[in-house]
Amino acid sequence: MIDYRQTVITQYRDSLTLMRLLDDWNDDIDPRAFFSAWLVNVWNIETATGYGLDIWGRIVGVSRIIKIQSGKYLGFSEADDLTEEPWNTAPWYAGNGNTNSSNLTDEAFRTLIFAKALANISDGSISSLNHILTILFSADGPVYVRDNGDLTMTYVFSFAPSDLQISIVELDGLLPTPAGVTVGYEVAS
Repeated sequence: MIDYRQTVITQYRDSLTLMRLLDDWNDDIDPRAFFSAWLVNVWNIETATGYGLDIWGRIVGVSRIIKIQSGKYLGFSEADDLTEEPWNTAPWYAGNGNTNSSNLTDEAFRTLIFAKALANISDGSISSLNHILTILFSADGPVYVRDNGDLTMTYVFSFAPSDLQISIVELDGLLPTPAGVTVGYEVAS
């Protein structure tokens, strides 16, 4: 402790036994190292690791474990997501897709936490959605939202997203959708 004597009530300052115990504890226990490690590993989201990121995930409402939809299925124009394939190239969807769980790394989970935190305070505008997409996918290539002008919008990817990226985009509640707007996906070639 730095100066514990300021916290001792005046009536106990003359107690030799109590003051000796506090002196010994002060010599043996220094919480500065604990608080320093706690600030780095838990409080500061930019440097947090493991358990600290799990706490931040609970605060913003995302989990480190994501169900990944793997495989492509026959899709029609109304399916309008990133797992559909044209006729004669993929099997029919039987109602139980191939899913497995993936435990995100600290860096991937930190990115997801930042995106969800932005989504929590987003106004639903195109510019705020583009900002969230930039945070999520800036390393892979351009991705943006296109307003189609008919109460629909399309997420346009300039790269083929991986199964993990598809699962993140389609994660319920991650990307805010303006009220009454239908969302579609497109991979631009």
